[in-house]
Amino acid sequence: MILKNENDIYLYFETIEQLEPKHILDVGMFLKRIGSVSRKVMDREVLADIRLDGIDFFPEKKFAVWECIYDSIIDAASFLKDRREESYDLAVFLGTETLTQKPGFAETAEKAAKCVRYLLADQNLQQWNEALPKSRIKELNLEGKLYFLFDFGA
Repeated sequence: MILKNENDIYLYFETIEQLEPKHILDVGMFLKRIGSVSRKVMDREVLADIRLDGIDFFPEKKFAVWECIYDSIIDAASFLKDRREESYDLAVFLGTETLTQKPGFAETAEKAAKCVRYLLADQNLQQWNEALPKSRIKELNLEGKLYFLFDFGA
């Protein structure tokens, strides 16, 4: 579950800094998975005025500080059942190699794409790729690893 790739960490914070989102959906709770105990990592941070919601695919691992880092935390099943029309400026899908094996991941990825402006991922999943023209999918190459920024325009 623990992620250690410094490029993932760099890109997470750089994307937030560049896009200046006010509402983020962190699918898989990236900060939890890198072992962070705050919104600040490697001299970068998710500012306090940014709403940070997490979808937890690893609820068996609990630590009270994550309740302070995230404004709200729900599991994938609850996210999928929720009928509210929540919208996000940015959704983050990092560490998807492990996440894709989790129940409800594909459905979560599909639903997230419908309620988000931008989506940052370390995979180009088929449902996102088919939903957008290539001109709205930016490939980001960081030291030989490809990331993708999808512009859903929601």
